Amino acid sequence: MHLTPAVGLKIDSAQNCKAWLAQLPLSNAPVAQAALAAQLKLLNEADIAPAARLKVMELLREPVSFVQGERAKRYSNQPVPLDLTAAAAWVDVISLWQAVLQGYDACLGVEALSRPLVHVRLLEYTGLVMEDHNRIYRTIPAVWWQRLHKSYEAAESAGLADSAVIDTVNPDAADTTCTATYLQILLIQQCTPDALTLAQFNAVVRWVKQWAPLAALAKTPMADRAARQLAVVLDGDGGARDAATLQPAPNVRYLDFERLGAMLLQLVAALRNGKSPAELALGTDIRQPGCEALLLLLGAQWCGMGAGRVEERNPSSLKVMVSMSIAAMHYHLTGRAFRQPGAQLTKREEEDMQVFGRVSERTEQALLSQRSGALETWEIINHSRSGILGMCRRPDAATRLSHNQLLGLRTAGGRTFYLGVVQRILIDDAGAVSIGLRVIPGLPQPIAARLVGAIAADGNKYDRALLMSADEARKVPESLILAPNSYQPNRAVNLFIDAMRPVKLTSVLDKGVNFERCTIADA
Repeated sequence: MHLTPAVGLKIDSAQNCKAWLAQLPLSNAPVAQAALAAQLKLLNEADIAPAARLKVMELLREPVSFVQGERAKRYSNQPVPLDLTAAAAWVDVISLWQAVLQGYDACLGVEALSRPLVHVRLLEYTGLVMEDHNRIYRTIPAVWWQRLHKSYEAAESAGLADSAVIDTVNPDAADTTCTATYLQILLIQQCTPDALTLAQFNAVVRWVKQWAPLAALAKTPMADRAARQLAVVLDGDGGARDAATLQPAPNVRYLDFERLGAMLLQLVAALRNGKSPAELALGTDIRQPGCEALLLLLGAQWCGMGAGRVEERNPSSLKVMVSMSIAAMHYHLTGRAFRQPGAQLTKREEEDMQVFGRVSERTEQALLSQRSGALETWEIINHSRSGILGMCRRPDAATRLSHNQLLGLRTAGGRTFYLGVVQRILIDDAGAVSIGLRVIPGLPQPIAARLVGAIAADGNKYDRALLMSADEARKVPESLILAPNSYQPNRAVNLFIDAMRPVKLTSVLDKGVNFERCTIADA
């Protein structure tokens, strides 16, 4: 059979591919990505022998990985939903992963020695598509779960699931197999990515590559297990689930994380005994106590460690108005624009006082700064006794969200005001946003606060702050909610409610992208 490359194709052989890659402008990631996408499109349309195609695909792996990593910086760690530019970068990354998958799909007819490699690549790149959904808190579409399971099932049916494959990009890495790659992806997707910050998620991805050899896959459930066991359905469209919910069947595979669970317990014990995450080969990006908490979360999700009865969620349909900044919360608590303590009335306000005996709403609105922002309407869909709210909003809402962001919630009647911190984010295929919100107990009191020795960006000495009274039942001291980066040990702060009250900051209770919550003591 005569094989004909597509017109304009520069990578139709290993030799030509090497020459073309030498000219690829890797320093300009968008241009390099577009060039790779264009050549892969031509390659996927070309009539080329599978063995020659596979050599080209392997040569492309390293530059594709580099360029995709550079482009992912545009949307990684950004508030979601993404802005138009970041969203376009994400679409380009997913499109290139799809082109790579299509290229390896066309290699399935290669000789027996190379077939395990192709099956590993199909699993690996499907997992990378899933990870890039995780990084912007997007639901994994069912089609990707179906593809993942079918790719593993095909390798298993061909007797290649446990055939060793060398990593051509990282020669120092241990050999892998289809089973190990499949288990890595299942572990990553089972860590509740919507509940993790990007730093936490990246740490889990890195750890899983080290720990996957401790996991195993079986066609029958393990006997005499004290902990929960997970299982997957090979013709299903979702991830791992509790094996107790499934009947044994030819399409069910059982996940054995027993050795992995034992190692997690050892790591937690070592951290509690004073070892640092770096000393335990966990890296330096997740510090204590966050590292310990993350390991315990993984143990609960993977092995059921410490996971008792799932906390009951009570359904709700309560509408709330949500404010996204301390300034907006302050305004919606007071109902008026912020002014410096002791500041004199403006001429317009004096005129209002003479005519109406009060400052009119129209004048208040004129004084209202833009950062005191409007509210969005959300719906509370469930709640738990521990103070976690499940909330969702329409796809057309404009505000972008981040993990650990402080939100203010006001009920429709305006009688109740809550503060909460975003703990989970998930965006469905239609663009609707669901979040999990940890409620801070107590009623916030809007006050003015001045950091001694600092001047706010707008030049005013005082700025908006929220005072939370002590919670004796929970043994939580009085605290102050301020703008980010306000805390310094024993920093002097002047509060103004009806009169000035000098205090000092003593510790940080909580912090996020738009706030710090600090304990205080009278100075």
